[in-house]
Amino acid sequence: MQLFKSKDIFLQFTLNLESAKKFSLKQGITTTNENTLEALKRFSMLERQSSKTFYLWGNKGSGKTFWLRSWQIEKESRSIYIDSLVENQSVPKKNNWFLYIDNIEKADEKIKSRLFEELINQHITNNKFVFASKVDLINLKAFNFRDDFISRLKQGLVCHLAELPDEEKKNALRVHIHNLGWIKCSTSSAYDSLIDYMLTHLPRELGTLRLALDKLNETAVKQKKTISLRSIKHFLEEDETD
Repeated sequence: MQLFKSKDIFLQFTLNLESAKKFSLKQGITTTNENTLEALKRFSMLERQSSKTFYLWGNKGSGKTFWLRSWQIEKESRSIYIDSLVENQSVPKKNNWFLYIDNIEKADEKIKSRLFEELINQHITNNKFVFASKVDLINLKAFNFRDDFISRLKQGLVCHLAELPDEEKKNALRVHIHNLGWIKCSTSSAYDSLIDYMLTHLPRELGTLRLALDKLNETAVKQKKTISLRSIKHFLEEDETD
């Protein structure tokens, strides 16, 4: 994914979000979503034995993918992450597994059929499902899901994930900048103008913003240049005019 372009070699880099993103529960921020994320934790840790499905919905940028990927990585074995946006995905036939299904509203008919089959046979397979979507469960019908499919999800847990307020994102990015060694104190506002500009002009997902800082830092070290708001503006303006 080419996110930024510039004539200045210092500012040219590619963001490969799939290969470069690091998902870890330790990086998660629970502010404003404490109840939802505690429920997801208890479900993933098998503390909610009576529930077999968990439906997590929220706007783009609320962190749904981060939490699904992080929990799947945390569980490692006997679990799988499936992104319905990716073509040629398949739902494996397993028993006693956790399946984390992202962007469920984009699932094709083949995936929908397999998932419904899985839901019907949960009493046999004992599989658990975490679904993530940008729409609430009531509106899932608009994406051509069967009524009985939706009814089965209603029997499980349904929780909303709110997007982090900008101030919380800024705090998280300050900590990240501190970890990169740019500032001595994680509460320093030295790079706030840079953070504000990134929040305005870049994709607002926290993982993407962290990755952009990582790539900028890597390039700055190699080229022995200093990161500045001017340099950020420069390559964004170049990108818009290309």
